[in-house]
Amino acid sequence: MISHKHKCIFIHIPKCAGTTIKYLLFPDEVISWKDVDYDKLHGWCPERNFFMQHATAHQLLETGLVSEEVWNSYCKFTFVRNPWDRAVSDYFWMMNDRKVKDSFKNYLLKQGRFKAILNDKSKLYYRGDHTIPQTDFFDTEGHLKMDFIGRFENFNEDLALICKRIGLMNTTNLHINKSKKKKVHYSNYYTKELMTVFNQFYKNDIEQFDYQFEDNKERFFNLKKSLGFYA
Repeated sequence: MISHKHKCIFIHIPKCAGTTIKYLLFPDEVISWKDVDYDKLHGWCPERNFFMQHATAHQLLETGLVSEEVWNSYCKFTFVRNPWDRAVSDYFWMMNDRKVKDSFKNYLLKQGRFKAILNDKSKLYYRGDHTIPQTDFFDTEGHLKMDFIGRFENFNEDLALICKRIGLMNTTNLHINKSKKKKVHYSNYYTKELMTVFNQFYKNDIEQFDYQFEDNKERFFNLKKSLGFYA
């Protein structure tokens, strides 16, 4: 997304509090993914076959959505998240958004009922951009480097910093779409098999952002019986 008013470019990695950022940048506007808005770089672009709000830095420049002049003069920022936690959050979001129900394993492997949703880039229902490693959205060094990288786990404090930097009004403890329900810890959804697959695919995220897997499996229920196909 881009705000010419605040002269900033937000690289929106899915499931990293992007809805809250969108609200702060455009508080008086209702912006839907179904509407194509080239001024804000939001919505599905049929010419490029991707959602502009989830475009990588490379895509923005390569496809001409952002000029070199604007890229060099605007403040570029993003938020990253623990990759294991992010995947579980996206898994549940995906089932709700696409009205499908299948295992976490099939989500990670992009198979079963998630196969078309996560693989077919030519369709409007495509959500495969949600599974792209976070490190693919920007570079940690060089031309596509961000000016500020916030952490989902430190969202309010980091949001205050970026708001101050771009002259944006910050609302304390504003986090839209944050679930108020007690969630099962993400570690419950990973078997040894899935951990091997996941750690290999998201190796750069884990290493470059220095995230650790927190094993907090809740043993007050039988995991296989309670979570069934999620494991």
